[in-house]
Amino acid sequence: MKTEDAVENPYGVPVVALPDEVESQGYYNTELEVILRGEQTGGRFFMIRQRAMRPEDAPPFHLHTREDEIWLVNSGRFRFWIGGESLATATTYDVGPGAVVYGPRDVAHSFQPLDGAGDVTILWGPADSQSYFLSVGEAEEREDFEHLDRLEAIGVRVLDRAPVDGA
Repeated sequence: MKTEDAVENPYGVPVVALPDEVESQGYYNTELEVILRGEQTGGRFFMIRQRAMRPEDAPPFHLHTREDEIWLVNSGRFRFWIGGESLATATTYDVGPGAVVYGPRDVAHSFQPLDGAGDVTILWGPADSQSYFLSVGEAEEREDFEHLDRLEAIGVRVLDRAPVDGA
């Protein structure tokens, strides 16, 4: 990842993130590629790519009170749950490669790959979630409910469990 030093700018500095130069970060029992950091974008954006997201890597049904989230589906089929107070009351959308899904702040959501492993790029704006994603580290399995205080500190409220097998 190359960051060009420019005249100090509150919106960040120009960044060229090449696939073979991005930072790899352990996150629970998977790996994330860090494409953009808040420090590079004046705190406006944080972007990661998860190339081999498995169904068990799905996040719990949650909402962000301070961030918007955008997903770009690179490969695989994904199910998104959006809106409502739980997975059961959310609207579901099944999408494939090329899909872009926007989740505005204060709207609950979750997502899960449906066909084994999916490849998704995720952008948060502003970059509040960065501190969580970069500090969780590796673990045997995903345990978001053990980190509720850390999630609440960045404006994330967990409303329901993670989806299991598309439901």
